[in-house]
Amino acid sequence: MTVFTSLLVALLFAAIFLFGSRLAYRPGQRGRRRFLSFAAGIAVSYVFVDVLPALGRMQGATIQYPGDFYRIFPEYSVYLWAMAGFMAYYCLETMVVRPRRVPQDHAVGTVGAATWQAWVHIGGFAAYAWLLTYLMVWKGHSTLALCLYAVAMGMHVFPIVGDLSCHYPAAYDRRGACLLALASLAGWASGLALEIPKPILLNLVAVLAGGVIVNTAIAELPKEREGRFWSFLSGTAIYTALLLVLSHAEKE
Repeated sequence: MTVFTSLLVALLFAAIFLFGSRLAYRPGQRGRRRFLSFAAGIAVSYVFVDVLPALGRMQGATIQYPGDFYRIFPEYSVYLWAMAGFMAYYCLETMVVRPRRVPQDHAVGTVGAATWQAWVHIGGFAAYAWLLTYLMVWKGHSTLALCLYAVAMGMHVFPIVGDLSCHYPAAYDRRGACLLALASLAGWASGLALEIPKPILLNLVAVLAGGVIVNTAIAELPKEREGRFWSFLSGTAIYTALLLVLSHAEKE
C-alpha cells in the first residue's frame, strides 16, 4: 500500500511539472499570486516544523559513521549540508537568471535568452525533482507522512514551475516540463531499486531542506512587492497547526 501511495505522490509531482505552468504568475493576476504565496507558506512550515527537527534528531547518527568530515565537524555536518543546498540553489538563481534578464520592453524568456542558461536552470531543478521523490523513502512507511509530504512539496513545486515557465516558455513548455516529470518518476523508481547509505541519505535530506528554504524565499520575495504576505502567513500558520496537531495525536 505504501509503494502504491508513493507512486501516486510521484505521479502528482509529475503532473504538476507538466501542467502547473498554467498557474504561472503574470503581473496583475492577484488570485494566482495569493495562491503561490499560500503554497510557499506551506512549504516553509513543513521544513521548519517537520524536516529540520527531524534532522536535529538524526544528527547524532552521523557520529556513528566513519569519515574525516564527521570526526572533524560531527555536531555541524547536517546543518552544513543544509547550507550547501541553500547556497547551491541561490547560486543557480544568481548565476543563471540574473545575467539573462532583459529590459522590460522585451518579452521575458524570449529566444534571445541563452539556451545554455535555460537548460542549466531546468537541469538543476531536474535533480531537485529527483530528490523530492527519492527522499520519500526517508519518510518511512507511514501513509500519513507521505500525504503530508505530498501536500507540502506539491505546493512547493507550483511556484518553481511558474518561475521556469515564465522565464523560459519555449524551453520549459516543449521539453523542460517532460524532463522534470520524468525526473520525478525516476526518483520514485530509484527509491525502490537503489539503496543509498544512511549517512549520504541524511546529507541529501539536509541539501533538500536548504533548497526548499531558498527556493521558497526566491518565489515569495520577488521584486516590486509582488508577494502576498497575508496569504504566505496563512499558509504557514494553517499547515504548522496541522503538523502540530497530528504530531500531538501520534504521541498519545
